Amino acid sequence: MLKSKKIFCYALSIVTFVFSGCSATGSYNSFKTDRKILISDQARRAFQYEGLERHPVIVIPGIFGSRLVDSASQRIVWGLFTGKEMIENFSTNQMRLLSLPMTEGKSLNELRDTVLPAGVLETVKVRLLGLPIHMNGYKDMINALEFAGYHCETSENSADKEYETCFTFGYDWRRDIVDTAQKLDAFIQEKKKYLQKKYKELYGVKDYDVKFDIVAHSMGGLIARYYLRYGGEDLPQDGSLPPLTWRGAKNVHKAVIVGTPNAGYLDAFTELVEGMVFAPGAPKIQPAVLGTFPSLYEMMPLPDSGMVVKARNGNEKMDLYDPELWLNMKWGLTDPKQDKVLEKLLPGVKSTEKRREIAIDHLKKCLKRAHQFTDAMRVDAAPLQGTTLHLFLGESILTNAIASFDEKTRKLKVIKQLPGDGKVTASSALFNERGVGAPWPFMKSPIHWSSVTILFAAHMGITNDPVFVSNMLYTLFLDNPGSSVT
Repeated sequence: MLKSKKIFCYALSIVTFVFSGCSATGSYNSFKTDRKILISDQARRAFQYEGLERHPVIVIPGIFGSRLVDSASQRIVWGLFTGKEMIENFSTNQMRLLSLPMTEGKSLNELRDTVLPAGVLETVKVRLLGLPIHMNGYKDMINALEFAGYHCETSENSADKEYETCFTFGYDWRRDIVDTAQKLDAFIQEKKKYLQKKYKELYGVKDYDVKFDIVAHSMGGLIARYYLRYGGEDLPQDGSLPPLTWRGAKNVHKAVIVGTPNAGYLDAFTELVEGMVFAPGAPKIQPAVLGTFPSLYEMMPLPDSGMVVKARNGNEKMDLYDPELWLNMKWGLTDPKQDKVLEKLLPGVKSTEKRREIAIDHLKKCLKRAHQFTDAMRVDAAPLQGTTLHLFLGESILTNAIASFDEKTRKLKVIKQLPGDGKVTASSALFNERGVGAPWPFMKSPIHWSSVTILFAAHMGITNDPVFVSNMLYTLFLDNPGSSVT
């Protein structure tokens, strides 16, 4: 009996040792996980390389991720959210500057104002309960690229480098995505000429065929994808689709697409209808202001994407591109209660009826453009050989996917959430059409992904997630990555 007891205690001590936190991390029995990135000697040597084989990288932020400045007054229209600036940011005059102009008889791309992009928001400063809070926007992602040996134009040390290999593309995120893709085309041509000049000076190579890598977050991924497919080509005026030439892909080696709403996201629609609070303690940005942004309409949930808006009875799916639906439901710019906002946005228009007429005209143009844009983006096609698409998405947070609208209370109610990053569902990021219409076990997407990496992070948290940073750098430094799902 005593011997059996000793054997039992001995066995128990072994089990306790194996499964306790005292077991060595090098043990086959260790279950430890860590969030720390360790860099091998081989990787460090790769980071030190400078030359023609390293593809320069362009970082494209998401919506609200670029600072906007009024070129006429030099006032910051978007980018300061503390103290006095918080109040001024949401004042009548500031909201007028933030809104895009609305004019009958002109296309969306003809409507210009004095507000211009002024760089990427690397950090965001907000004030909560009187305390200033600093949040990294895209600084962590840019810092990771600098750590990996890229020479970023925004870096304080860029003057010490022979030439820059990392560029940030700040843009006016209010505007039509195609218009921004055209500006990206001009940006890439400018940087290409800059690098060709440097390569000739340093390496004696004339007119080197520079190809860029792109790292694009959220709406930036849509800009990058349109550019890859169509280059700087505009959407035809007759409503048809542009020819799919992959003109932009000729300048791009890899595109890293991060948390992008490839099939739209529900909050884009709800914000157009109900407005949005950007930061804690900030006033609401009214639907009439957001309703001037063509970009938001272009990111509404796509038909048959699995993300829908239903009538109160929960059975009827609504065509969000139908302007008559918006008029009947009194959504966004068509809501009579928004006339007080329209009066401030259109100070020269004294008639309520005329303001409403201008707003409805703008809405129709935005919806028509959005429908045409999304049709162009969902064409099933593989990119040119030599250009690869790499998706990073979040799938650990329940994310708004289906809403119901009650015509009596005039309220939208989210009735279903799906896995995502809190803003974009995983199925939208993938543009996964599996199970739409009929069950299907495999992923089916019009986007031909070369790799997919699934993360456990929120929409903005992805950009500083160690798993993202490590795999992003691995993807950029891997010469010919094959298809994989991580």
